[in-house]
Amino acid sequence: MPRPTFLAPLLLTALLLACGGDDDADTSASNGAASPIVSDEATPQPTAAADKPTQEAAPVGVTDEPVRFETSDGVTIAGHLYSAAGPKRQVVVLAHELPKDQTAWTEFANKLAAVGIDALTFDFRSYGETGGPGDISKIDLDLEAAARFIASRDYAQVYLFGASMGGTAAIKVASRLDLAGLVTISSPHMIMGLDASQDIAAVTEPKLFIAGSFDANGAYVAIIESFMGLTPDPKDRIIYEESAHGTELFGTPSGPDLEEALFTFLETH
Repeated sequence: MPRPTFLAPLLLTALLLACGGDDDADTSASNGAASPIVSDEATPQPTAAADKPTQEAAPVGVTDEPVRFETSDGVTIAGHLYSAAGPKRQVVVLAHELPKDQTAWTEFANKLAAVGIDALTFDFRSYGETGGPGDISKIDLDLEAAARFIASRDYAQVYLFGASMGGTAAIKVASRLDLAGLVTISSPHMIMGLDASQDIAAVTEPKLFIAGSFDANGAYVAIIESFMGLTPDPKDRIIYEESAHGTELFGTPSGPDLEEALFTFLETH
């Protein structure tokens, strides 16, 4: 099984022509580093009802609680809180990528809950159970509402894990809230008006940046190196020898190592 490869910092000098996952890449200067963004012409559409993934049944001992909460601009967000009996110490808020919805995180959320770490999945505005009009430039408000909702449940430690655009939103939210930790997987500096290039410097919590070395011809590796240079300690990076993007990394040969890395992050921070 491939093990994570830790890479030395590098400078992205080539034009980024294509993203290897859910985002069409372009080139954008941000603090001296190039950042893939999604073309504004590629407006995401809600998944058709017939094509929506079904919500997986929670394993024995895990409770799947449907929840709803409201954003600061009045959008009602739908999600699922996965939990098991026992003390409520840690909870992970899982933010999905484009064009997926919260079901991309369901399997991992159940695995977290099964070992006593609660997990909240949710659909960004216009996606899945939330529906409605979409505006990616405002999805950090959705994630912040999720983090504030779960904090109201009196968890001692709240973490944000985000895939692709979900990670970009997580950086912005982490710069504003007091959290236990942040993990991004295949996340750009900016995407369709959602820009975290300035926020990354204000994230003081423990951080872990993850990507595949062949995703978008190495673009996300360069982005991680940029993040590492812009954000304060504690911070770390893991690069897998894969081309998969975001939560699709779970389905690669590196998937077990990825899961182990995420559990280790929670155990040590």
